[in-house]
Amino acid sequence: KLQFLYFIGNMTGEEQASTDLRIEEQDLNDRPLPEFDASVTLMRSTRRSTGVRLSLVSTMRGQWENPTDYLMVLLGYAIGIGNLWRFPYLVGKWGGGSFVLAYIICLLLVASPLFLMELIWGQAAQKSTMDCLTAMHPRWLGVGIASAGLVSIVSGYYNILLAYCCVYIVGSFQDPLPWMEGNTTNGVSPAERYWTDTVLNAYPEDSLNGRTGMGPVQWHLAVSLIVVYLCIWAALCKGHESLAGVARLMVAMPVVMITILVVRTLFLPGMGDGLEFYLGKFDGETLLKGEMWAAACGQILFSLSPGMGTAITMSSFTRPTENVLRVNIIVTICNSMFSLFGGIAVFGILGNLSHESGTPVEVLASRSGTGLAFITIAEGLGSFGTGWGQVMSILFFVMLLTLGLDSSFAWIETLNTYLNDILVSQGYRPKKWVTALASSVVLFLTGLPYCTKMGNYLLDTVDHYPTTYTLLFIVFMELVVLRVTYTTTRLNNELKEACGATIPRFWIFTLNWLAPLIVLVLVTYLVVEDIRNSYKGYPDYLQAVGWSLFLLPLTFIPFTMVRSWWQGLHPQRVRAMSRTRPVSHGTFETPPPEQMPSTATIATEGLFKL
Repeated sequence: KLQFLYFIGNMTGEEQASTDLRIEEQDLNDRPLPEFDASVTLMRSTRRSTGVRLSLVSTMRGQWENPTDYLMVLLGYAIGIGNLWRFPYLVGKWGGGSFVLAYIICLLLVASPLFLMELIWGQAAQKSTMDCLTAMHPRWLGVGIASAGLVSIVSGYYNILLAYCCVYIVGSFQDPLPWMEGNTTNGVSPAERYWTDTVLNAYPEDSLNGRTGMGPVQWHLAVSLIVVYLCIWAALCKGHESLAGVARLMVAMPVVMITILVVRTLFLPGMGDGLEFYLGKFDGETLLKGEMWAAACGQILFSLSPGMGTAITMSSFTRPTENVLRVNIIVTICNSMFSLFGGIAVFGILGNLSHESGTPVEVLASRSGTGLAFITIAEGLGSFGTGWGQVMSILFFVMLLTLGLDSSFAWIETLNTYLNDILVSQGYRPKKWVTALASSVVLFLTGLPYCTKMGNYLLDTVDHYPTTYTLLFIVFMELVVLRVTYTTTRLNNELKEACGATIPRFWIFTLNWLAPLIVLVLVTYLVVEDIRNSYKGYPDYLQAVGWSLFLLPLTFIPFTMVRSWWQGLHPQRVRAMSRTRPVSHGTFETPPPEQMPSTATIATEGLFKL
């Protein structure tokens, strides 16, 4: 049984309001819908307005059992493999301390206020990203769909990186380490040969233009990918409740492992040379280069990933009184500190490898991403010697795996929440383990092309275009939503109502003016650069795939805008309830009496649609 609450308001006079409430029960065995608790508060009439506020608390949508669970999930989501294999590379490339300064400035001006905005939205609406943006105005549904599309694309290729980690974890139990066998020939080290010929079995890069297919699937990668998705399904089979339990362990493990690595590297010969290259210099001239600022802003945006929808969705499960400003500060500080701390281990290893091989640190640090982790650092770990080399390799690659799984858990749980919300709105009660299994199977199938001989080139292309440009465009559109529809005043009021805190005034100015300008300039600069020079000189078909996946999610934004505009021209086709304005924490407030018909009926379907 589900309670239907019909509200009949009869507002008379300027000094009092009277209401008549009738609660009826109706058997809904043929269409089960989520139950809710309802309470009504009469608002005394004034000379200006009279209204009745109907507060709804859904008994279907769960909350984090412990506030720490919410924090741990967001920490795991923010701190990923990029903190270890991209941030240190950028610090070394762009002048050491000068890049760190630019990174902190971009964190304070852009990334942190954006992240806070999404936390407030999720907490206030108690809805996932698509429903949250639609509640603001139906025209913004396309932004939510674009965000869901981006998460799907990223999840499709991201987990193959974790499959690489599985291959290296298995290899770390061998003596000698398989990537240390053999000698350097024609300038190619054993570690590089193991990566390209054994792990990837990739086509030579100079032969890509003559290729017409992806090549056969590498089954050792496919099996590793199955293992990754089994871990994901096991962690998400009970929804956000099981995710909370896993997050505590998965956040703590990388911290312990990176601490062990840092302590061990402090006693390696040549460690000082690596740290001097990492943080021992400050090149002020790089602060005048736009490319360096683009790299710093891009790094922190991609790390916290506002625009992916995960922060909004995870916040929809938090308590209405949670201090999300404090959570935002903790997550942003811990994320940046882990990046800086992890760089000590990375460059300590590179310094030791430079000492052993005679190759300068700047040459060893010239690789980024997979090249840095699976070639350079893998070779550096091998130089620890028999015993220590195996132990440190296991620690490092298990740490990469746990860092990646944490982010992947949050992304795929976001997709599962979207799917569950859609099914519930259609009257179904999906089992969470079935939803998790279905999403894991679909994403595994979309990940198979990355397991082929051309898979790593495809991964590099997709990682560059959608993950960079689509993310920045979505972030820009969210700022437009804030400026046009939601307003920073309402955002600040939501935070104050929830926990008594207020948004710093400078961040309000940033969200209104500075952040949209910075994001727009950044995405324009990057797109123009790629138009001038095709990414890494890859063949046209790979470039076409990258540009297509960048544009595909964004096509929904103008579509829903036009659809909303068309419905505005034909209001008779839009339900009357869509005019009711949602307010914070699942609360809906009727308009003043002069704007409200004599009888207003609130149906369950209309409530949940809002």
